[in-house]
Amino acid sequence: MSVKDSELADMISITLDDLPKQYFEVTWTNQDYEACRIYQNDRMVIDGGEQITRKAMLDPLGNARYRRNYDTDEPQVGDVMHTIRVPWTRLSVDYSWDDFELLRNKNNAKGFIDLLVTKRVEGLWSLADLIEERFWKTPTSATDDLYPYGVPYYIRMLTKDITAAGFTGQTIRYQDGTTGTSCAGIDAATETKWRNYAALYTNVDNVLLKTFRLAYMKTKFKAPLFINDPAQARAHMKRIYSDFDVVAGLMDLADAKDDNHSGREALGNLTVDDGGYVYINRTPVVPIPQLEGATDPETSDVTAPIYCIDFKYFIPYVHDGYWMVEKEPMQDRGQHTTFTVFLDGAHNNLCTNTRGAGFVLHKAITA
Repeated sequence: MSVKDSELADMISITLDDLPKQYFEVTWTNQDYEACRIYQNDRMVIDGGEQITRKAMLDPLGNARYRRNYDTDEPQVGDVMHTIRVPWTRLSVDYSWDDFELLRNKNNAKGFIDLLVTKRVEGLWSLADLIEERFWKTPTSATDDLYPYGVPYYIRMLTKDITAAGFTGQTIRYQDGTTGTSCAGIDAATETKWRNYAALYTNVDNVLLKTFRLAYMKTKFKAPLFINDPAQARAHMKRIYSDFDVVAGLMDLADAKDDNHSGREALGNLTVDDGGYVYINRTPVVPIPQLEGATDPETSDVTAPIYCIDFKYFIPYVHDGYWMVEKEPMQDRGQHTTFTVFLDGAHNNLCTNTRGAGFVLHKAITA
């Protein structure tokens, strides 16, 4: 008795909806899928619109002044609002089975489940690797709307040959080696408040620690007490990211200060956790594989960046109803014996305040 394709598709769909636990080892590509964790735990969901838009006020008109009796007034008006524009980017992954594979396991529940689980895990694994890779990169070029705006798009390093620390991070270095200063629709070359803090470091030592603390203090902004902050309230946290060698160096720096650690014992605000993380100013430092051997796309200089990100202002967005959407199994006339499941999503990263979203410390970039 033959088995209809519709019956096999139903079996796939029903089983995927209620997969039991399976146990097998996977040699994961990354030690810690940090970007996937961010999209899972720290994301915001919005619906509608061709792109993600937000408003930002970068400068006041300057109407405030001290005055004497009977001074004349000269009111000024003007548009102080800027629009942040971020396009939706789409991603997908698929995994497939041949109908003969399914038929061979049809009457063996365990074999059928194992087949579906292994195919699905392999597909999701490649998706996780893709998300991690692009989170730490800029798009290919200024006109590229295929890839999301990764961390270096918003938290930009110093322009080549610049050595002075400050709110001068304005140059976006795209993956094709070109550069630009227009970030999410606002040109940082003309709008100085749309630049981020950046500084150079040479070694992982006490000089670096002071540089970090200065950056940490200078990027912490609060609204005046007599103004209700109009920004969207958001539970947030800060995290520090770098490559493994830099993180190990920070651990050595902690050991040099005090080699008798217990838990999160304070070492002048640099602490060590039993789990192995280093904390600077009570902020965890996470090693990122994608930052290993990082080089500048424009000059090819090794940058060894240390990113500090405040997720109050650096916000991963996913599209409501279109994130990790697993479709029904389908067939194609070109592969009539194959059943394929597609998983799709739309997302991007939005930065609402580049001065407060964090900073980057990096090695010198020269022409």
